[in-house]
Amino acid sequence: MTRTQLTVGAAAIAVLPLMLAVLQPFSAAYYGLLLLLPILRGIQAASVSILPLCCLLSAAAGIIVNQPPAVFHPWERLGMFALLMGGIGPLFRSRKNDLLSVQLFHLLSAACLLIGSISAASILFGVGSGRPLFRGLTPHSMILGVVAGIGFLSAFRSILQCRENRNNLTLRHPLAGCACLIALLLSSSRSALLATAGGVLYLLFKTPSGRGFGLLTAGVLLLLILPFSSFLTEGLSNKFASGAEAGSIISSREELWSDRLQEFKEHPFLGVGFASQSIITFAHSLHSGIIEPGSSWLGSLSMLGLCGSIPLFCMIALAVRRGARHPGLPPLSACVLIFFCIHMVFEGYIISAGSILCLLLWSCISAALSSTD
Repeated sequence: MTRTQLTVGAAAIAVLPLMLAVLQPFSAAYYGLLLLLPILRGIQAASVSILPLCCLLSAAAGIIVNQPPAVFHPWERLGMFALLMGGIGPLFRSRKNDLLSVQLFHLLSAACLLIGSISAASILFGVGSGRPLFRGLTPHSMILGVVAGIGFLSAFRSILQCRENRNNLTLRHPLAGCACLIALLLSSSRSALLATAGGVLYLLFKTPSGRGFGLLTAGVLLLLILPFSSFLTEGLSNKFASGAEAGSIISSREELWSDRLQEFKEHPFLGVGFASQSIITFAHSLHSGIIEPGSSWLGSLSMLGLCGSIPLFCMIALAVRRGARHPGLPPLSACVLIFFCIHMVFEGYIISAGSILCLLLWSCISAALSSTD
């Protein structure tokens, strides 16, 4: 076993407490990873990427200029984000670091497939119940939605890859994909469901041959869960009904989006400050320091302004472009990145270094920028 493989394995183990509710007491392992992995990657770096560096410097300038409320701990959060960019993100580049990024992303994707599959089965034993917010093995239903969505994309791509390479298709991937789809529906996450659909459509559109086979596979998976559809979609139906009563299916996001746009208009260049708000949407934020941006895209614009958001968005655009130009079946990182691009419209975690969603996002971006799968 090589040093890179050992590092990837240790990193994945340190991340698991953020993904599994039962391991949350050991979450300190993740913060240890954030301290050690950037040092390792910095030592073996051949270059420092200019885009993440510009983003971090702009974020620091925004804090200095705006002096956001101390309750948000902007410097501490910026420090964590810098460590994430160095350890998981694309700040330090080299062939070894690129290989590490790709291997870590695939290991985390495999973990998502496994956790999503087992979560679907866990409902039989009452684990993670509390419908409509079923969370399975994860700490929260929103995390389960993302984990199961990534797991489903991983299984679906593996099915198409078997067809592309003319390999024998076993039942493992179809069953795992079906289980992840069940977990996704049980999580009642509308944004994760929409993002997964977007990832599947991208995968089918970019598949050079066998689109009919892909559509047939998706149809069979849907038919398998059709007898349980009313049970699986109960939480989603309740959410849509609540949104309709409030006047809009996105009523829970409209105020947040409006606030972030207003903050961006008032501070267009450096933003209101990293991980901060000038318009306090929820009163408890001033006491808890917890922020609900409502959207990663708008949250980035409001907190970082154009100076910090442009390099951030350019990294994502370059990663999407590399996946789009890949010949043949697109890499898994490209499909998952499309998932995140859609999901981030509704959830704000792009710079939240303490969130597993942020870590999965930047692991995906690093893998997409590093090489093909």
